[in-house]
Amino acid sequence: MPAYISDGPMRRPAFFLFVATSLCVANRLVAQDPLRLRACLDSCTEAKEIGDYEAALRHADMAFAEASALGDTVAMPTVLVRRSELRQYKGDFFGALTDLYDALRLYEKNKDEDGLATVYNHIGAVHHYDRNYAEAGRFYASSLAIRERQGNQQERALLYGNIGSLLEDLGRPDSALTYHRRNLQIRRTLGDGRWIGISLSNLGSCFEKSGQPDSARHYLEAGLAFIRKEPGEFLLGQTLTMLGKARLRAGALREALAHCTAGLRIAERLRTLPQQEACFDCLYRANSALGRTSEALIMLERLTAARDSMFGRERAKGLVRLELNYAFERQQYADSLRRLEEKRLADIASEQRVSRERDQKRLFLFSSIGVLLLAIGLWSRLRFMRRSRSLVRKERDRSESLLLNILPKPIADELKANGRAAAREVDGVSILFTDFHDFTRMSERLSAHELVAEIDACFRAFDGIAAKRGLEKIKTIGDAYMCAGGLPEPRRDSARDTVLAALDMQDWLKARAQERTGKGLPFFTMRAGIHTGPVVAGIVGDSKFQYDIWGDTVNTAAHMESAGAVGEVNISEATFNLLKDEPGLSFSPRGRVAVKSKGEMAMFFARRRDGTARTGELPGSPAPL
Repeated sequence: MPAYISDGPMRRPAFFLFVATSLCVANRLVAQDPLRLRACLDSCTEAKEIGDYEAALRHADMAFAEASALGDTVAMPTVLVRRSELRQYKGDFFGALTDLYDALRLYEKNKDEDGLATVYNHIGAVHHYDRNYAEAGRFYASSLAIRERQGNQQERALLYGNIGSLLEDLGRPDSALTYHRRNLQIRRTLGDGRWIGISLSNLGSCFEKSGQPDSARHYLEAGLAFIRKEPGEFLLGQTLTMLGKARLRAGALREALAHCTAGLRIAERLRTLPQQEACFDCLYRANSALGRTSEALIMLERLTAARDSMFGRERAKGLVRLELNYAFERQQYADSLRRLEEKRLADIASEQRVSRERDQKRLFLFSSIGVLLLAIGLWSRLRFMRRSRSLVRKERDRSESLLLNILPKPIADELKANGRAAAREVDGVSILFTDFHDFTRMSERLSAHELVAEIDACFRAFDGIAAKRGLEKIKTIGDAYMCAGGLPEPRRDSARDTVLAALDMQDWLKARAQERTGKGLPFFTMRAGIHTGPVVAGIVGDSKFQYDIWGDTVNTAAHMESAGAVGEVNISEATFNLLKDEPGLSFSPRGRVAVKSKGEMAMFFARRRDGTARTGELPGSPAPL
């Protein structure tokens, strides 16, 4: 059975739901009121209990708006967790994970250990549904460690069941049985009939996967008997589907059809996409085995649509970027803490040093007689001043270096002189966008650490190439890289240097691919696009300065990249007109290519002319090109 994320509240009378809903949608002109927040949460709970997940999601959105308006940092993560649960039921894993990471940041800020354990379990469940089993196991283990410290029996049982289900999906049913039995033992001690039924169903699923159909049927039917006594259809639908899959593997095809059809009716009523996907799979296999070709084809088409909706490439890429962004934020936070601690220790050492030197100075002053001791005191003071000036100079140079690493030198000079840097229009800027091809496939073959290390190696090489060609790096966004030639001041050969930089990057990736292929490692390929035109350049924000550019030229350059081809450098007609007579380059016209929101645009592939030498070894290259 899929992972469970909470025990869930008990049902309330329908009249209470009517009152809570009325309070929740009351006049929005009234001052923000904690009572309305509570009413929205209760309405969300009641709508979920009766299976109306659309209404529950609307109430969750209103509850989060109320909590945000109140500035209630305790209620906000609670609402986010509840909203993520509803999104998960509907198969919106990206939205669920976004809410959970927002909640995680708030719980970390509040130092709420109980909230952290809850969020870890929910994140693990999303990864479990998304078949990212390694990440699911890591988050389940983090949640279980907290629950075992707390001694919370009910939450421990929930995690035992989730870990057991994960081991089932990993093809380890014997190990899974241990956790499911621990779960059942606690549930029987607590006397919760609904969860006893769920635990029995999990045991049945486990026996079915270990090739024991009779035991599987016994436990699944026992679990179904318990669950039928409880209100709500969600668990009933899941158990019917599990029973249908067990009968399918046992060869009882018509029983499998009956159970999975009943489960599908419930899933369609509740609009729970993950449960529908499981039913479609069961019905497709049963109809195929019975020779019912047309019915099997219909189920296969619906199964494919459901899986594309839940596990499409763009959603998978979004999930990976969420994980990378969160890991990057955590690293930045850790680095900030480390720097603060280093500064604190340096301040303490400086104060102690100053204190010692002050005491020495006083000792010399009170014990000195004559000009000799006075001279010694003056010499000591001079040495102290030299040290202080040296420390100040080092700190100033360090700050200067850091500022120049973030901003172009003219912009940094203007910022230091005036306290701000005005935005300016710059003509003839050539913007280069790159994006790794098939990034999702690479992320599935590499661990998070290996993936970030490989991206870092590529972007360090790109930084060296951009600096060598006189380009200004703008930013990176996930697996995309952006730089520009002709900034912060226009430069005559900036378009040529930008194209050569893009070709250098493609050459570096090809050499990198040869090296990693020889070691049996996966490698990146990429698209690159360039467009030349006017931009507005400047600094945004009052803190964490970032030099950025805006304008239609930026959007057109991004379209050049997305409309390009792997291993090629795709340029616009404007860039081509500047470089068409360049002796070291050749161009392959592509005709006019349709571009979203732009219509058709002329594009060209830029390449080096045969026999043209590359200038020097590329930065970070694994071997000379």
